[in-house]
Amino acid sequence: MEFPNARIIVFAKAPQAGRVKTRLIPHIGAQAATELHQRLVLNTLQQLHQTALCPVELWCAPDSGHPFFSGCQQHFDVTLHTQCGDDLGMRMHHALNNQPEKPTLLIGSDVPAVDADYLRQGLLALMRGERWVLGPAEDGGYVLVGCCMSDRRFFENIQWGTSEVLEQTLRNALSLGHQPYCLDTLWDLDEYQDLQRWEAMGE
Repeated sequence: MEFPNARIIVFAKAPQAGRVKTRLIPHIGAQAATELHQRLVLNTLQQLHQTALCPVELWCAPDSGHPFFSGCQQHFDVTLHTQCGDDLGMRMHHALNNQPEKPTLLIGSDVPAVDADYLRQGLLALMRGERWVLGPAEDGGYVLVGCCMSDRRFFENIQWGTSEVLEQTLRNALSLGHQPYCLDTLWDLDEYQDLQRWEAMGE
């Protein structure tokens, strides 16, 4: 294991039809959207398992009780945790601060372009003293956030799910006296054109 004293957190929802990949439901239906969600989670965990950069934690919503998560734990040697907080920002803050002082990256399960080199860059940035690391997304959000010690103010007053997320987050960081280290911009799989893009890659 390359970074045994660091960790990577993966956020994932339970695969409940009608509650995951909802923007795709009008195009492919609720069941297919659910199956796609499962594939994305499994692909993410498989990649992390193979690269073995550091310990991996799967943070689950609404809780870790779904059988799908138990299967993930058995197959990929991840620990299971329950997301806690009133909104996405507070859920991320809680997860990041679960083991303070430890270099931590948090990613979603729907970013096919994330690879070991990308994650390695994020971990190395934290280890050389960067306060925050962000992986910008093409849609104006971000696909990765990392720190060694979270600050809830970093995640406050954000309009989650909009194209303003990254800009608002950077504004919060600057108000706290920090300039996040930004990795390359990637894309995540939310819209139908994203699915077509992924399929064109042969996935």
